[in-house]
Amino acid sequence: MGKGIKLGPRATIFAAVLLAASALGALTPTLSNTVSKDVQVTGFAVTLTVDGIPDSVAPGDTFRVIAAFANNGNRPIPAVLRMEVRNPNYTTPDELTVYAGCGGEEVVSGTRLIYYIGWHGPLLAPKGVAFAAGTNLADVSAKIGSAEYWPSVLHEIQARDPTGYESLVDPGLNASAGVRNSGSAVLKTLNYYAMVASAKSDSSNLADWTLTTVFSERFVAFGGGAQDGFLVEVHPQSRGSFIFKLWAERPDGLGTPNHPTYTCGPL
Repeated sequence: MGKGIKLGPRATIFAAVLLAASALGALTPTLSNTVSKDVQVTGFAVTLTVDGIPDSVAPGDTFRVIAAFANNGNRPIPAVLRMEVRNPNYTTPDELTVYAGCGGEEVVSGTRLIYYIGWHGPLLAPKGVAFAAGTNLADVSAKIGSAEYWPSVLHEIQARDPTGYESLVDPGLNASAGVRNSGSAVLKTLNYYAMVASAKSDSSNLADWTLTTVFSERFVAFGGGAQDGFLVEVHPQSRGSFIFKLWAERPDGLGTPNHPTYTCGPL
């Protein structure tokens, strides 16, 4: 038999404790009681309501869709509108045109389309907050510029769209000298979401920047500053029925997930 070192009972116990400590990490004494809390997540971040889609139309008609987002959270949240249109009996792509500013149209099949309405956003203001189009950004910053949620909003942009963050938010790379030299998270964020403009783009003075659309807990997609929704044209050759399904989702990094037809103009 091979020769080795025999351990006594105390040494054996001490060695076992050392092995356990090395496996679980250093053992430290507990200095307080343990507090455990459960947090239940309920509902949705955004509530969507839709009006204006009629029960019946004549071939060649148009109608205006009012699809309104409402932010249920206490921080700004970006959202875009997705709209699926089905015609169970006829081909769809040549039977509808959507006038909603910029977006994308994905032909899923001969009887199914999915529209992506919006760009990176819009960015919905926190629940209970509303600023009209044309509001001076200095007024916006005075009311909510010191809020604790801005680092989270900027981090969401950086994580989701690092290239966009570098080109539109990062101080060293922003094409606009005014935004690049500004220390305002409000200006950087709303500039990223294309919701502000200035006649002096090299200015970092928030008083020189204004909202081009509403920055509000409620936003009508994509109604722009007028918040009047978007038009859907039913072509004269259309037949059968159309089934509309609408929902809100987060934008992706490019603003066009799987939509190579992204464009500004009729979809």
